[in-house]
Amino acid sequence: MITMVNACKGIQLVVRSGSHPTSTAKILRAVSERGAVVLTHCTYFDGLQFKVLLVTEATIAAKHALEDAGYDCSAEPIVMVRAPDQVGAAAQLGRHLSNAGIDILYSYASVPSASEFLAVFNTSDNERAMQVLQRARLSHAA
Repeated sequence: MITMVNACKGIQLVVRSGSHPTSTAKILRAVSERGAVVLTHCTYFDGLQFKVLLVTEATIAAKHALEDAGYDCSAEPIVMVRAPDQVGAAAQLGRHLSNAGIDILYSYASVPSASEFLAVFNTSDNERAMQVLQRARLSHAA
């Protein structure tokens, strides 16, 4: 069985919280209190500071909420992919990008519902990555 994916350009917010971990819950609360729904997020330490990556349904409102709460935050382009949730789907998407000669700088994913996953990619060429992923098909066992 073959499944199509839905790929589009997106914007993620990068929240820098310094060398001490900031409660991700506080960051998410600041965003949600402004009515911005968080689609997915990821937290990591880059060796110098903690960062929270957020994709929301209302990027501008979320950015203002974070800045008003005193967080250092910026926006950067990403590629988002929605597809039926299945084992190995994110790896298949990565293989499509690799076969097209596109390097993945980083990616993360979440499962917003029982039947769907949302993957975020930042690549060496987001425009081409979106085009490749729009044509991608996921195969899975019947």
